[in-house]
Amino acid sequence: MQTKTLRKLFLAIIPVLLFLSSLVHAIGIGISPGVIYLGYVPRGKTVEVHFYLISNANYAIPVYLSYIPVHVDILNRKKIGPYKFDPKELSEESISSWIKFPLNPYILDPKNVKVIKLPDGTELKYNSKATFLISVPKDAEPGYHVGAINIVPKLNTKIGGGTGVATVGVARLIFFFRVPGVVQRTGKIIDIEVDRLSKDEIRVDVLFKNTGTVTMTASLANVVIYDSYGHKIKAFSGSIKKVAPGQTVIMSAYWRDPAGIKPGEAKITGTVKYLGGKTTSSKKVYIPAEVTAPRAIKISAKPKRTVPWWLIIMILSLIGLYIYWKM
Repeated sequence: MQTKTLRKLFLAIIPVLLFLSSLVHAIGIGISPGVIYLGYVPRGKTVEVHFYLISNANYAIPVYLSYIPVHVDILNRKKIGPYKFDPKELSEESISSWIKFPLNPYILDPKNVKVIKLPDGTELKYNSKATFLISVPKDAEPGYHVGAINIVPKLNTKIGGGTGVATVGVARLIFFFRVPGVVQRTGKIIDIEVDRLSKDEIRVDVLFKNTGTVTMTASLANVVIYDSYGHKIKAFSGSIKKVAPGQTVIMSAYWRDPAGIKPGEAKITGTVKYLGGKTTSSKKVYIPAEVTAPRAIKISAKPKRTVPWWLIIMILSLIGLYIYWKM
């Protein structure tokens, strides 16, 4: 009896599932190739980069291209796609202004299907060939530069027909190239300072200088505070900043303790990490008893108007002249 009931229930659910599946249709926007390595690109040169867009939709879809930075995980790899990559040879300077798109958007029309033969002999069917330009400035940093092209389709439900919901899967192109020159990813901590913000909070400022030849992302990975006897009191991390060659930045970390932080002598050890290396420095400091950080200055919404000094002198002079002539 139970089996017959389950069978009837199953048969009743099937039409509902079929109806729901008809309301949702999946659209895929693919690219080929997924990763492009351009090799060495000299400073001052502009290169054209081509790739192919593929759609499985049964109606025309406009897609917009834009540049986006790649995820940091990609920068830590020894391979990007099929190509070898060395993170220690990386420059992290922004290349967003180097990228231009001669045409935007591209229309992916199912009626417009072309076929090309790839270097490995396989055939690729595509809907549109996309192009973007990379103009490497004359002051570009040496090393690898990595970026990605984001593809954003603009869907129109009226074109697709019906009232269904479309789920869209979109691929993303990753490209990289190398600017000639020697890459040095080095940095050092030049000072450590401490300020009291309140009775239960202090701020530790670590001054970090990029002594290398490329921009890199540095993180204040570890701050350790020891008391005057060398006992570890607290360990915490701090800010993350992008640092250009020769630039010095202040990287801050905050220690909060509801029980209160006692003043006195202490030793602070700071460690700044960056892709390919790290630097550590220690300094003996004094945690002050009073708040040392500058307080915010409140500005009145309606500032008081003051009379200029020269106007006061002029008025007094006129009064003096008036009294003189009356005498």
